[in-house]
Amino acid sequence: MYESKYEKQSIDRLIFISEGNLIQMKNNNIRTLGELSKYTELELKNYGLNDNDLLNIKNELRLLGMGLKN
Repeated sequence: MYESKYEKQSIDRLIFISEGNLIQMKNNNIRTLGELSKYTELELKNYGLNDNDLLNIKNELRLLGMGLKN
């Protein structure tokens, strides 16, 4: 399986996400972009992310050749 060079990068690079939401994701074992990409939009909404956060995440992941789980 192909692994993007970005998959091991920390979610801390998502500077548009509030510190509280980053902490919530880390508390749920989402620490890297690769781990983040294994979640669906609905799952991330359950962690407190709003639609704007999700849109920004999807755009950032797309720029890196990644995406969220369908």
